[in-house]
Amino acid sequence: MTAQAAPAVPPQILELLGQARHILILPHNNPDGDALGSARALALALADSGRRVDLSLTGSWAQSLSFLLEGLSVIDFPNDFSAYDLVTLLDCHSLARLERIGLTALPAGPPLMVIDHHPVSGEEKAEAFWLHDPAASSTGELVWRLLSALDQSPPLEAKEALLLAIASDTGFFSQNNTTAGALRTAADLVEGGARLERVHRHLREGFPLRRLKLMGRALDSLELYFDGRLAVAALAPADLKAAGAVMADTEEFVEIGRSLAGVSLSALVKDDGLGRVRVSLRSREPVNASALAGTFGGGGHRQAAAYNDHLAATAEEAVAHLLARAESFL
Repeated sequence: MTAQAAPAVPPQILELLGQARHILILPHNNPDGDALGSARALALALADSGRRVDLSLTGSWAQSLSFLLEGLSVIDFPNDFSAYDLVTLLDCHSLARLERIGLTALPAGPPLMVIDHHPVSGEEKAEAFWLHDPAASSTGELVWRLLSALDQSPPLEAKEALLLAIASDTGFFSQNNTTAGALRTAADLVEGGARLERVHRHLREGFPLRRLKLMGRALDSLELYFDGRLAVAALAPADLKAAGAVMADTEEFVEIGRSLAGVSLSALVKDDGLGRVRVSLRSREPVNASALAGTFGGGGHRQAAAYNDHLAATAEEAVAHLLARAESFL
């Protein structure tokens, strides 16, 4: 059976990038490996072709991913966008996902472009020029598609950043979004010089001791519900303080529960002590984590999703809210 061809890059996107000389890249709040790897690759590739590129980030990110910002123009979030010819939302489908209070639309000025692979409902779609394919494994895969359509060979660092982006969002090529297209893109990048062992080192090795201490506290909190089908771990400010850690150190902790026999849904509940409780979800078929997250106003992918519990003041309250809704999805 012949694989279905990936959607082509819209010509309006190519035209926008062809005309733009000063570009701002905005990944989603608390950027992950896909968002930061894609941002690095796009910034390096566009700069290599003579554009000026700025990157602005909101929230926090894993210390192990900070190397992806080296050599880039990382700026504070701007109040004025008039200096830019193009603003790009990356791995992000809505200005709301930047979590900037009061930012619901860009001031009149530069056009807005979206490059994203998350499923999006009509009411969530930003008014923008879209490069969107929910069948893509990652935004990294879409950025490679875009650079190929531009007939551009990006620097080796950009290729390696894209390989990291894809590996990050596919659980290092182990999850069900590891499509043939994802593997073909990875093969192209490796053939172009990207080194998989370096990507593995950045994603799976070299963590600070505080992260392992925090993981121990997450493991101590782990509980099973609904005959072992739901695993829930919770972290509170006291856990962060005891481990000397920050919330960004929890990257991929939610996978711990999913690794247990019989678990079809894993949740990690994180209370940052500032009135925000975040819940990350990972599932196995047939459980739809995105649908569950959607009942709380969140979303994501079928097997990987998240939401903010705005009604919970503590991790304990968020766990109670989750238990009240989860069983019907299991």
